[in-house]
Amino acid sequence: MVASTGWDYIIVGGGLAGCVLASRLSQYQPSARILVIEAGPDASHDPDILRFQSFEFVGGKFDWGYESVPQKNLNGRQISIPSGRAIGGGSVINACGWLRGAKADYDSWAEIVNDQRWSYEGLLPYFKKTETWYNSNNPEGHGQDGALHIESPLAKGRIYPLADIIEESWKALGVQKLPDYDMNAGNNLGLAELNENRHEGSRQIAPLAYPLDRVTILANTLVDSIIIDKDPQARAKGVRLADGTEIQSKQVVVATGSYRTPQLLMLSGIGPKEILEQHGIETKVDNPEVGKNFNDHNMLQLNWRLKDPSKGYAVGSTNPLFLKPEYATGAPISFLVNTEVPRDGLVAAIEKDEGKTPGPDHYLLKRRFAFMENMICYVPFPPLPIDGTHISTAMMATKPTSRGTVTIASKNPADPPVLDPNYFATEVDKYVWRESLRTTTSLMIGDTPLGREIIAGETPLPGFEPLTTNASDEHLDNIVKSRAVSTFHGSSTCSMGKVVDTDLRVKGVENLRIVDASVFPICIGAHIQAAVYALAERAAVIISDEDGK
Repeated sequence: MVASTGWDYIIVGGGLAGCVLASRLSQYQPSARILVIEAGPDASHDPDILRFQSFEFVGGKFDWGYESVPQKNLNGRQISIPSGRAIGGGSVINACGWLRGAKADYDSWAEIVNDQRWSYEGLLPYFKKTETWYNSNNPEGHGQDGALHIESPLAKGRIYPLADIIEESWKALGVQKLPDYDMNAGNNLGLAELNENRHEGSRQIAPLAYPLDRVTILANTLVDSIIIDKDPQARAKGVRLADGTEIQSKQVVVATGSYRTPQLLMLSGIGPKEILEQHGIETKVDNPEVGKNFNDHNMLQLNWRLKDPSKGYAVGSTNPLFLKPEYATGAPISFLVNTEVPRDGLVAAIEKDEGKTPGPDHYLLKRRFAFMENMICYVPFPPLPIDGTHISTAMMATKPTSRGTVTIASKNPADPPVLDPNYFATEVDKYVWRESLRTTTSLMIGDTPLGREIIAGETPLPGFEPLTTNASDEHLDNIVKSRAVSTFHGSSTCSMGKVVDTDLRVKGVENLRIVDASVFPICIGAHIQAAVYALAERAAVIISDEDGK
């Protein structure tokens, strides 16, 4: 067992953010005594995790395996919400997509909290610090010697048979390629290569990319609560483990992610007073915003039948190209495409949600945002077999306005948090999905090279008609209601400005900070791991500078 006193920092949660933070604090403050407590095991040397094409860990031994409450806007379905449960957290189970999001996302963040350190320019040095980019074409925008290798299909020699036709088809719909096919340079509206944080195809997990040799790690250990002394001012003094052991520390940093972090705060007496009282928890700080503002990206997957499977366009065909070793170094995808929606329709949807006509300074109108991420995958999604007859599309809504909650089921930290993302609840979200599904249908079976030469039609799930270019709103809504899933990008449940300040300090409690995606005050319009890495890099500097080291 570790020492019960003498720690400078206890970091609760050894996930992606916790690993980065612990590693950098140990670098910036070599004499600091740092303890990381993680509920899951150490996966650093698990050969399954580190091998090529390690995609299938959602639902496995390193996943908390959460489920949402029944979603009233998704036909009452309970949605699986994966969450990493290991040293390295989400980096152990995610799909390795590397997308920063747009300059507009971070500039909106900085504007909301009135602190330019969280703008795109303010965070750019920390994005670069995470990266060893796969080329040197844009050294002002990308790191050349950072902690993580970032790869692309072309850089690894993966030139898929349909790549040119896909690019031409998007161009026929008015979508242009981004400079250098780069979606990670501030502007993410357009067509770009898929980027992944893989190295020669292998998964990179946070504890290997960010060394923890000067950090003490307590794995397989659940924290019950943060010890808070209320006299005279609420102050964090350490943590209490689930077995009752108390460990004292000068500072406590919570990095347990967007689901566990609000739960831990509530179990410690920080949160909505009525919920704490309901569970017999003494209120240390009454903050009704803890657990609010929960947002996540919905994803929808559609399968498309090829006119002539013998041409070898899809994985599972007899095309020997797919057996070459370079094709095992990443996802079978060439491009990501981020698209907008018509402004007039967006304005009308906002008015419907908010009861008044939005002005030009409205959050969603002030800057240009991508509202949908689109990928064409050279394999089908279940339940279809990988036999070369189908390819698929994956769509992810990047700027949902639906907001949900995270709360607690009991005082027991072993009980999962109660997750209600409240998916598909706003007119804006419905409008975005309808317009985007129509765009995808036009791309695949409309007057494009794909539609004319390659795709025979959609293969729907039983009970559904195939998509057509004139599908009704009702048909499109029903597809989302019956098939949308989580991309496990939950964030904002302890939002900056409401639960933490811009130095990541929990409001009303001294010596307590949060460093994870729960502090995002907005929904980042991309897969969130790159943003979490940059957040943790920035946090390590903020904390070390404050401590005068």
